[in-house]
Amino acid sequence: MILENKIFNKGIHNLLVEDIIPQDASSGSLNWITQDGRIKLIGGRKRIGSEGAVGQINALWAGYKTNGDRVLYRKTADKLQYLNGTTWEDVLTGLTDTEFSCQNYSSLAGAFTLFNGEDGFYLINNANPDSAINIYNSTKNFKGYILVDRGRCLLWNRKEDKTGLYGSWIDKQNSTVYTQVTNEAIGALGSINYTGTLAFKAGGSSRNCFAVTFKGLTASGEELFTDNYDGTLTGSLGGSGTINYATGVYNINFSETTTGAVTSTYQWQDFTNKGLADFSKSATRLAGEGFQFPQDEGGDAILNVLVGQDGAYYSIKKQSCYRLDIDEKDDNATNIVYRKELGLDNWRGAISTSNGIVFINTANPDKPILTILRKNQFDNVEPYPICIHFNFGDYDFSDACMDTYERYVVLACKTKGADKNDVILFINVIDQTVDIVKYEARVFAKDGIKLYVGSPISQDVYQILVGFDDEDLAIQNEWISKSENYGSINLKKYRRLRFKGLIDVDQKIDIYQNNDNSGWIKIGEIDGRADYVDYTNPQTIGANFIGGQQLGGDDLTNAYPYFCELRVKMSKFNERKLKFVATGIGYAEISYQCDWDIQMFDNRLPKGYRIKKL
Repeated sequence: MILENKIFNKGIHNLLVEDIIPQDASSGSLNWITQDGRIKLIGGRKRIGSEGAVGQINALWAGYKTNGDRVLYRKTADKLQYLNGTTWEDVLTGLTDTEFSCQNYSSLAGAFTLFNGEDGFYLINNANPDSAINIYNSTKNFKGYILVDRGRCLLWNRKEDKTGLYGSWIDKQNSTVYTQVTNEAIGALGSINYTGTLAFKAGGSSRNCFAVTFKGLTASGEELFTDNYDGTLTGSLGGSGTINYATGVYNINFSETTTGAVTSTYQWQDFTNKGLADFSKSATRLAGEGFQFPQDEGGDAILNVLVGQDGAYYSIKKQSCYRLDIDEKDDNATNIVYRKELGLDNWRGAISTSNGIVFINTANPDKPILTILRKNQFDNVEPYPICIHFNFGDYDFSDACMDTYERYVVLACKTKGADKNDVILFINVIDQTVDIVKYEARVFAKDGIKLYVGSPISQDVYQILVGFDDEDLAIQNEWISKSENYGSINLKKYRRLRFKGLIDVDQKIDIYQNNDNSGWIKIGEIDGRADYVDYTNPQTIGANFIGGQQLGGDDLTNAYPYFCELRVKMSKFNERKLKFVATGIGYAEISYQCDWDIQMFDNRLPKGYRIKKL
């Protein structure tokens, strides 16, 4: 008799007793991920930049430039910084130790990241990440948390109005908000290099320029500098230049000395004037203007606002949820209580995904439930519990943060009793699996297929799921099977275990067995240098291997197929559990496991449970 696990696709089942969970499920796992029918040791972790002081990261965000390049921002205790190569450069200093809410926005005027919180409201054109524009205006906008959707900024969590949901003007991206400047005089003839500041900035500190051109006559003809929209300018005769869209500062180098006046033509926009930072409205509101909706049910604050599959806005509070549906003409809306006894513990504990809004419902704090708001067969959005086999009650979500990454929803939280977030739950909403990763995280950011976390215990940012070591150390890990009795209460034993998978030559996987809760005993190992490893058929593994694509530019390594058999000598047992522990540094996976030659014996209690006669 044999028992085969031909596929591992159930993740962790830790709510029910260990002997009735699925055969390929884990009763408890750490730093192994369930993926594509196999279990894989999780990727490693490395610090980005120099080591930070004790504290925490209050915000982490990836903006993007018009050419697709990413810009990584972080807020520490008192600074907003961006990553310049491997160095964190200051953007704003002297801030308070509070959170920022961050959003990206792209328009004809450029690619921007907006930051809002108690310290103010800031706009950064990501072509110039070192230059933040202060767009806070007490007569036009507010401080709070933000969401940018359909050319509008939504805002909530005002100190003065915790239950109000606000909306800005819709950015029309035309002459309503864009001002054209033509042939602004820059300088007289007779120079090659021209530096200075465009005149638009003197008219308002919250302005941003774009579509910038310069021109001047040279002996070889007119040289025209065109805007690459990434902060650089290209001359038609070989000259070059730069422009800071936020400050208006330019530096132009002609290909040769000019023989005529130099001029600039450009456009500028002020986000506080009928843009994303203008929440004003007429006495009788018109379509496209700002708005405010009270959402006062229960008196508790709005924690997060997310876009549902139906396009409506769902405002999740501690104990209830509102639904705001604005019609296409923007002149009518429905603002109603969507559900009671549904809520969040922390504002970052929810995320909009293509499958629906996923959040950890803590309306009943003693029984947190992972929930998704998604459309049913009647096209109505309804709440559904998911991953009900996992015991979310083992965790504290008071500082939870949720994001998406590849096929997963990632949820940072605390184990009960921990002071700071100390685990990340990797949740596959489609396959209904949960795996536990033992990395500390307070906030997430994604740069393409790279995943970053901001630390809850220091002012550090880490890239995770990269490489095969945890800052040069082996990754702490274990994977524990169900309590298996082969469908019989009789005593039994077996002679061999067989395993298949891929392994790095420098990796080993120790195999342990626990019979009838008598304790773990090592019964063998899978060795990446053993004869049963097929070195003639290497498979390339990327340094970031959790997704479906390799990460270009990162280190690659080879893993090799193995098929091994372990001879097992043991006493008779009723139930057995297996534990896998990878001990080296390198790739490790198990895709097949077989208990071979199972022998059944009489129906007696296991030896350790028998009453001895005096």
